[in-house]
Amino acid sequence: MHQDEPLNLVLIGGSSGSFVIFEEILKLLDQQLSCALVFVLHRGKSSVSELPVLFRSKTKIKMEEPQHLDLIENNCIYFAVPDYHLLVGPDSRFYLDGTEKDFFSRPSIDATFISAAQSGIYIKAAMLFSGASEDGAAGMKMIAERGFKTYVQNPGIAEAERMPAAALLAYGQHQVLGNNMFEEIRSIVYSYSTK
Repeated sequence: MHQDEPLNLVLIGGSSGSFVIFEEILKLLDQQLSCALVFVLHRGKSSVSELPVLFRSKTKIKMEEPQHLDLIENNCIYFAVPDYHLLVGPDSRFYLDGTEKDFFSRPSIDATFISAAQSGIYIKAAMLFSGASEDGAAGMKMIAERGFKTYVQNPGIAEAERMPAAALLAYGQHQVLGNNMFEEIRSIVYSYSTK
């Protein structure tokens, strides 16, 4: 991948029941990425575990919990830090935001997804998985309405169906990931279709 390759994003959100899914997705990442992967998992303020440390045996791709004003780069995996909303800026930088919780959560999936949709950065795909709140539905809808591809876990097989079900209720045209969900995800992440 060349350094001048334009930045593009794959956004992944989830809550209850999604930790194991995130872990499985990371295991699929065995080649260089032509995008930045941004994971938003609901985590409490008291969470001290660093996901890049917990997940370091799953993939060789660089992983970080970004800090305020960090530049977003392709071929890197980012995890939203606890107790801040992770915003994507039009200057291709992350912004940590300490405003009110959204659906009782900070980081909020909507905060990241909506800021990414408004940033002007190309979104290769946005995905939403298991969770017990309706966070993510508004962000997924905005991303889809801007013409980007959106994918939702089948609520019928999600550990907590409320989050993917709410996304489908808000916007019925998200693609539902099937029984071969992880094969589909790998294909999406490594597809060469851009703009």
